[in-house]
Amino acid sequence: MHVLLVEDDEKLGRIICQVLKKENFDVDWAQDSDDAFAFVDYCADNIYDVIILDWMLPGKSGPEICKTLRDNSKYNYQGGIIFLTARDALEDRITGLNAGGDDYLVKPFENAELVARLNALYRRKGRPYVDNTLKFNDIELNRNEQIVTYKSQQIQFSKREFAIFDLLLINAGRVLPRDTIIERIWGNDSEVTSANLDSYIYLLRKKIKLLEPVLSISLVRGVGYKIEKKNDKQTQK
Repeated sequence: MHVLLVEDDEKLGRIICQVLKKENFDVDWAQDSDDAFAFVDYCADNIYDVIILDWMLPGKSGPEICKTLRDNSKYNYQGGIIFLTARDALEDRITGLNAGGDDYLVKPFENAELVARLNALYRRKGRPYVDNTLKFNDIELNRNEQIVTYKSQQIQFSKREFAIFDLLLINAGRVLPRDTIIERIWGNDSEVTSANLDSYIYLLRKKIKLLEPVLSISLVRGVGYKIEKKNDKQTQK
């Protein structure tokens, strides 16, 4: 499950991230409304299964963020949203639900209950907004099996290699900074360095030589990497 946590409390945010990572969730952490919108906008295809949204945040409030994510066509977020709030009044619950929330959890809460509610919400919502198969020209990326197929030929990846390739592919044409890739793949607290990432990219490039007619991974010096898709004219040459 891929989760976006929107929480400005440093201590609570770190605890929640640690708890969810122990449950093998992929977690990104935003600390205000601007960060939250940037994360959702940056990750194409509504990658987050569930967003954990604090009620009181710098900038926009949790309900305001929720309503924007639901109603604004720029985001069109269809995944689950669970509010974290110290407010337990009926009118507050109604406000959250009317804004587009699916569930709420009152602070303080037990970590086990948060995990249980996330799992329950994930089962209810499913993932209709994220296709397990991504297709481009003759390339098919299968997220269930972590395999890329090109003209009936399969390319096998390690778990990390596949995650990096998937992230770059869904953001094709956009430069992803090294720090952003590391945060998305390894997490905020990772000790992975840019040199480690460069090594993975080197291995990826070797494995996707088969795909050179349709795409390539390009280095943008001083920034990061991007996948460049070649147009039909280039492909036909």
